[in-house]
Amino acid sequence: MSTKKTVIKLGSVSFLNAKPITYAIENGLVEHDFSMVQTPPSELAGMLSRKEIDLGLIPVAEFLKRGTYSAVPGISISSYGKVDSVVLLAKEKLKDARTVAVDMRSQSSTALLRVILEVFHGLKPSYTPRDATKEGFLDGVDAGMIIGDLGLEMMYAPPAGYSVYDLGEIWTAETGLPFVFAVFAVNGGVSLGRNADALAESMAYGRAHAAEIARIEAARLGMDEATCVTYLTERIQYDLGPREREGIVKYSELLSELGISKKISGVEIYAEEKN
Repeated sequence: MSTKKTVIKLGSVSFLNAKPITYAIENGLVEHDFSMVQTPPSELAGMLSRKEIDLGLIPVAEFLKRGTYSAVPGISISSYGKVDSVVLLAKEKLKDARTVAVDMRSQSSTALLRVILEVFHGLKPSYTPRDATKEGFLDGVDAGMIIGDLGLEMMYAPPAGYSVYDLGEIWTAETGLPFVFAVFAVNGGVSLGRNADALAESMAYGRAHAAEIARIEAARLGMDEATCVTYLTERIQYDLGPREREGIVKYSELLSELGISKKISGVEIYAEEKN
């Protein structure tokens, strides 16, 4: 039997919420054959579709659009209720949002926002993609959606005069289900070998050391430590079990109403082929 190792190109996002999954891999705490790159989620989805990487932590809306990926079992970035890092800042009440700036780093969160505003609340706002990290993001609009570490900061310290709406909290209130933001999607024909187990081991390590990782990352990012600890230990969930998969199916149903992707009946889960 050949013992030759195949390097697996792994893509992840550069956000705090992914660190508990990848920390052990990044720091050599588990054996693996990964070569890893970190980018914003919108770029990662493109890299996966072009097969520049073998698997990537991509937004679920992108996973649903393609329909040719399988999801690594048992791993997601999700929430049940508040997520804290995918937020809408609004000058007035949610129902009064007519013009909305959206964080261009994630088309998936924009799709979730559309479900919330258009399907749940019957609104028809206009959306303007912008760079949320630059000044002027909220200029000339009624509201703005921000994701990631910056969204987490805005949850606890919004600009004066703005109310904060947590999109994860709204989703669960409306559906009773967790919302799955991202999964590790595997390109067709890719064999992960021992690396599927390495990813699971890395996540297990990260979940067991989430508070420690939060403190390390808070110092690196210049963020409030207590906020980061709460975020990684109480807000973000990492399972991909039956309820999470049900949430993805529900999301596909609602996205199909908006013409964004087709409705699915189940989530394709990666399984190593047995020879």
